Amino acid sequence: MGMQGLAYMHSDLGGFAGANLDDELYVRWLQYGVFNPIFRPHAQEDVPSEPIFRSDRAKKLAKQAIELRYQLLPYNYNLAFGNSQTGSLLMRPLFFEEPENENLLTKSDGYLWGNDFLIYPIMEAGQKTKEVYFPKGSNWTDFYTNETFAGGTTHSIKVVENSIPTFVRAASIIPMSKPIQNTTDYSNDGLEFHYYYDETISDEKNQTFYFDDGTTAQNFENENYFFINFETEKEGKWLEIEIEKEVGKNYKSNSTENFKVIVHLITKKPRKAKLNGKTINFTFNEKSKTCTFDIPAFNEETEIKIKL
Repeated sequence: MGMQGLAYMHSDLGGFAGANLDDELYVRWLQYGVFNPIFRPHAQEDVPSEPIFRSDRAKKLAKQAIELRYQLLPYNYNLAFGNSQTGSLLMRPLFFEEPENENLLTKSDGYLWGNDFLIYPIMEAGQKTKEVYFPKGSNWTDFYTNETFAGGTTHSIKVVENSIPTFVRAASIIPMSKPIQNTTDYSNDGLEFHYYYDETISDEKNQTFYFDDGTTAQNFENENYFFINFETEKEGKWLEIEIEKEVGKNYKSNSTENFKVIVHLITKKPRKAKLNGKTINFTFNEKSKTCTFDIPAFNEETEIKIKL
């Protein structure tokens, strides 16, 4: 559907027709729906579509999936913006990564969500493992455990109850919001930008993210928006993250727009870090191997340098 130009397709989460009363598969369907263009539980007469009618365990797991969907709102909003500008797909087949690999032309048990997520839904009850092929050209990091896998390899991944196999492209940045109850609670203040550092990559990489007020029509056309561009590269022992903000001439902020940069896959606490040339404090989590930096609101450029 996406390759025909209709990016906004989905399945009714949980099923539509028939008495699909399996709580496990209902949860799996919602976990898959997190990475769909439209997240909508919907059903006919036989089955109530809302999680509230399921078991306590199913409700708890459904809640986690729904919360993640809201947290990924800024990432998904960028997918929508890209689609509006170029027709780029939200869900993308694996052969987009390896056009020369004919085996991927018919491989449909996994897919890309935007450019930076690799998703493998769980579609069988009681499934304990999932065979995952990681496309060439990038390493891939488990979104939940930070375990990294080389591109071009296949691994048997242990299936867990509270998520489906989800991986992030190495050296990518994933924007996420704070947990919210609905889109009216959303704010560009307090965003988190998760950078998945890969020590094997030293070349410069750029990623740009689009933001607006989320409610007004034709924000882009009316220049009521801003972009944040990230440029990352490694020079010697220093990891450099340059951040540039481009503001449309008619953009009016309704928040302070502070944010966090969270660098994943840092194996040990950095020796020091600088923000615009001045030494700054940061938080290092030894268990998750992450460094967190608080970035105050700014209008033009800022730079983080981390000595590894």
